Amino acid sequence: MTIGMKAIEFQAIAHDGVLDIPAEHRRRLDGKTVRVVLVDAESQDAGGNETLFARLRRVRIQGPTDLSTNHDAYSVGEQDA
Repeated sequence: MTIGMKAIEFQAIAHDGVLDIPAEHRRRLDGKTVRVVLVDAESQDAGGNETLFARLRRVRIQGPTDLSTNHDAYSVGEQDA
Protein backbone atom coordinates (compact mmCIF):
# COMPACT_ATOMS: atom_id res chain seq x y z
CA MET A 1 0.00 0.00 0.00
CA THR A 2 1.32 3.41 -0.95
CA ILE A 3 0.41 6.41 1.18
CA GLY A 4 1.08 9.96 0.12
CA MET A 5 2.22 9.06 -3.38
CA LYS A 6 2.36 12.08 -5.66
CA ALA A 7 2.68 12.06 -9.41
CA ILE A 8 4.95 14.44 -11.25
CA GLU A 9 4.54 14.96 -14.96
CA PHE A 10 7.10 16.62 -17.19
CA GLN A 11 8.43 16.33 -20.69
CA ALA A 12 12.04 15.47 -21.39
CA ILE A 13 14.16 14.45 -24.32
CA ALA A 14 15.75 11.04 -23.95
CA HIS A 15 19.45 10.95 -24.82
CA ASP A 16 21.62 7.84 -24.58
CA GLY A 17 19.09 6.18 -22.27
CA VAL A 18 19.02 9.12 -19.85
CA LEU A 19 16.19 11.46 -18.90
CA ASP A 20 16.99 14.67 -17.06
CA ILE A 21 14.69 15.39 -14.10
CA PRO A 22 13.79 19.09 -14.03
CA ALA A 23 15.66 21.06 -11.36
CA GLU A 24 12.48 21.85 -9.38
CA HIS A 25 11.93 18.11 -8.70
CA ARG A 26 15.50 16.91 -8.18
CA ARG A 27 15.86 17.55 -4.44
CA ARG A 28 12.58 15.84 -3.57
CA LEU A 29 13.36 12.77 -5.71
CA ASP A 30 17.08 12.44 -4.98
CA GLY A 31 17.85 8.97 -3.62
CA LYS A 32 14.26 7.73 -3.92
CA THR A 33 13.07 4.74 -5.87
CA VAL A 34 10.57 5.96 -8.45
CA ARG A 35 8.28 4.32 -10.97
CA VAL A 36 8.64 5.67 -14.49
CA VAL A 37 6.06 5.45 -17.26
CA LEU A 38 7.19 6.70 -20.65
CA VAL A 39 4.78 8.04 -23.27
CA ASP A 40 5.94 9.15 -26.70
CA ALA A 41 4.75 12.76 -26.63
CA GLU A 42 5.26 13.20 -30.37
CA SER A 43 2.82 10.44 -31.31
CA GLN A 44 0.34 11.71 -28.71
CA ASP A 45 0.47 15.24 -30.13
CA ALA A 46 -0.46 14.02 -33.61
CA GLY A 47 -4.18 13.98 -32.69
CA GLY A 48 -3.84 16.70 -30.09
CA ASN A 49 -6.36 19.03 -31.72
CA GLU A 50 -9.21 16.60 -31.12
CA THR A 51 -11.10 17.10 -27.87
CA LEU A 52 -12.05 14.36 -25.46
CA PHE A 53 -15.71 14.78 -26.36
CA ALA A 54 -14.92 14.41 -30.06
CA ARG A 55 -13.15 11.11 -29.34
CA LEU A 56 -15.99 9.94 -27.07
CA ARG A 57 -18.52 10.59 -29.85
CA ARG A 58 -16.75 7.91 -31.90
CA VAL A 59 -17.20 5.27 -29.20
CA ARG A 60 -19.79 2.72 -30.23
CA ILE A 61 -21.45 0.20 -27.94
CA GLN A 62 -23.87 -2.61 -28.55
CA GLY A 63 -26.91 -3.02 -26.39
CA PRO A 64 -30.68 -2.95 -26.35
CA THR A 65 -32.33 0.03 -28.03
CA ASP A 66 -34.04 1.03 -24.77
CA LEU A 67 -30.86 0.91 -22.67
CA SER A 68 -30.90 4.62 -21.86
CA THR A 69 -34.56 4.43 -20.76
CA ASN A 70 -34.35 1.20 -18.74
CA HIS A 71 -30.75 1.41 -17.54
CA ASP A 72 -31.62 0.74 -13.89
CA ALA A 73 -33.56 -2.41 -14.73
CA TYR A 74 -30.72 -3.74 -16.89
CA SER A 75 -28.03 -2.93 -14.32
CA VAL A 76 -29.75 -4.92 -11.56
CA GLY A 77 -30.60 -7.79 -13.90
CA GLU A 78 -34.38 -7.63 -13.93
CA GLN A 79 -35.68 -10.37 -16.16
CA ASP A 80 -38.46 -8.39 -17.85
CA ALA A 81 -36.37 -5.33 -18.70
